Amino acid sequence: MDNTKCYEYPEHNEKNNFIIEKQYETNPNVDIYRYNRTYMSYLNLYFCIINFKETMFISVTDDNNQMNDLQVSYPIKYEDADNTICLVGEPHSYGNDIARLLGMKFKMPFFVSVNVDECDENLTNFIFINCLEILKVLLKNKEENKVQA
Repeated sequence: MDNTKCYEYPEHNEKNNFIIEKQYETNPNVDIYRYNRTYMSYLNLYFCIINFKETMFISVTDDNNQMNDLQVSYPIKYEDADNTICLVGEPHSYGNDIARLLGMKFKMPFFVSVNVDECDENLTNFIFINCLEILKVLLKNKEENKVQA
């Protein structure tokens, strides 16, 4: 599969215009979504969200397409407690912040990998907002499918 074909869409597309990959017949409980955004007109970011129904994996990469960060968040009862675990990379990375916020907001486990060479607080906010936009659509569709079943 050519991974670059999914990223040929311009930035001005509607926010919820993402690409769903073919659901594989061997595992119908996994959905894969890809989309891209451009930050500050110079940095291409490629998002991949794998929905495992009970948890989600989110990968954000730049043009280098490397994986050097993997953080896990899980829902906990106490808001002040740390809900993240670093599996790969720096324990207090930007991916850690995004995983923590997503886990707190959606009350489900998230595996988050943010692999962007130049990251700052504004870029982290940009990534988080884009993750929220796509997750709201996906989780809304998930709830609607539960009601219909």
